[in-house]
Amino acid sequence: MKKILFVFLLLAGCVFANAQADSTLNAYTGKYTFGDDSPVKEITVTVESGTLMVASAMGNTEFKKTDTKDVFEVVAYGGMATFKRNEAGKVIGVKIEVQDIAVEGTRSEGIVLEEVYLFPLQNVAKLAL
Repeated sequence: MKKILFVFLLLAGCVFANAQADSTLNAYTGKYTFGDDSPVKEITVTVESGTLMVASAMGNTEFKKTDTKDVFEVVAYGGMATFKRNEAGKVIGVKIEVQDIAVEGTRSEGIVLEEVYLFPLQNVAKLAL
């Protein structure tokens, strides 16, 4: 029984550590919509294996962290993405600049990934008791 409890605690620690490592990136996840004059109408930002990924009708790319908070390199297109926050510090939009094109999008939907990690662990904890 002690071995099972130890393995469970070890696995839970790994999952929680992973959730904490990605929590800063999770702040950016969601759907962002752009104006009618924009070449792209919507993007979806997700975290995959600790990397911020963006999917749109024009293709997928990685947003690579820079030394500046809320600023990412648009890897596939050689541009920059700057996320905008409200007074409460919540991400509400993004400005993407690639070559001579700059577009601004509004966050329309957030994805809360922490719940994906916690919900199964709460059920496992109940079973272990």
